[in-house]
Amino acid sequence: MIEAPIPANESARLAALEKTQLLDTPLEERFERITRLVCRLLGVPRASISLVDQTRQWFKSIQGSDLTETPRQISFCAHAILEDEIMIVPDAKKDVRFADNPLVTGPEQVIFYAGHPLKAADGSRIGVLCAIDSKPREFTEDDLTTLRDLAALAETELRSTTLVDTQRELLSQLSVERRRALIDPLTRLWNRDGIMEILRREYERALRDRQHLGVLMADIDYFKRINDEHGHPVGDSVLREVAKRLLTSFRSTDAVGRVGGEEFLVVMPVKPAGTDIETVASTVCRHIGQTDIETTAGHLSLTISIGGVLETFDFNSDVEALIKQADDALYRAKKMGRNRTVIFNSEESQCAAAQCA
Repeated sequence: MIEAPIPANESARLAALEKTQLLDTPLEERFERITRLVCRLLGVPRASISLVDQTRQWFKSIQGSDLTETPRQISFCAHAILEDEIMIVPDAKKDVRFADNPLVTGPEQVIFYAGHPLKAADGSRIGVLCAIDSKPREFTEDDLTTLRDLAALAETELRSTTLVDTQRELLSQLSVERRRALIDPLTRLWNRDGIMEILRREYERALRDRQHLGVLMADIDYFKRINDEHGHPVGDSVLREVAKRLLTSFRSTDAVGRVGGEEFLVVMPVKPAGTDIETVASTVCRHIGQTDIETTAGHLSLTISIGGVLETFDFNSDVEALIKQADDALYRAKKMGRNRTVIFNSEESQCAAAQCA
């Protein structure tokens, strides 16, 4: 295995990477969408947006693998960031640089690799958009054009550092180590501490700006049965997929976190007369359950229940009371038969329930 040399401008490159404030941050739908497109348009089972720092490659988004990072010395992307154009490896087993690489010989089976370097605003190569297959293949001119186009989209998102919401504001104030401590390692969403910090900040902002605030609690129905019948690794894959489906269902300004074993919390800033969270909750409920989840135990169908509260800008409660109201609404949804939503509207002092058929 041949390790990639260190770029001559490594210090400037690492500084540019840190400036993006993307390392060790939660999954974001804007990047998930791009890697899904890579898989769909190029017909590959795996795709990633990897950021290469001093010691590792860290995946901001990855499809087809549960990896979150790998050591830099075995990284294909550490080679790709040295290139001006797309780096193609048709068959890694026949490439002297990678033939004995553990990513090739081990369970990941990275045999085909195509990586387009991604540049920060100052031109530094900080990451790579990758297409990966477990068998040899060739890349056509159309494939190259597709990957270039998608890499351009990825670069646009990487350079978007404007603090447009509470999540970005929070991330800008945290060190890499602190960011890591607020991310759930399994789903790569905010963990309980992270999402509660966002809720507190959004609560204060809603009070100040006289906006509504929506809080949803979502729970996977009969999740214990999945673990008992198929084992915890299958349960973990279900949690990861549900987390990704939740991300696709909400706006970029909404924050999604995992607060318990199979329980998720969503914080939704809502302008007066804005988003109808009852409709959103019902749509999310249907979206989660409409397509089976592919696991090593086969395709599994599941449903979720959602409880929530829409708090008006008159706010007669506090953060803890909002959580309790949402939790009580979730409990009611479970008692009513699961696979449904119950939303409490504080302004109207009433609940709205809907089944997610």
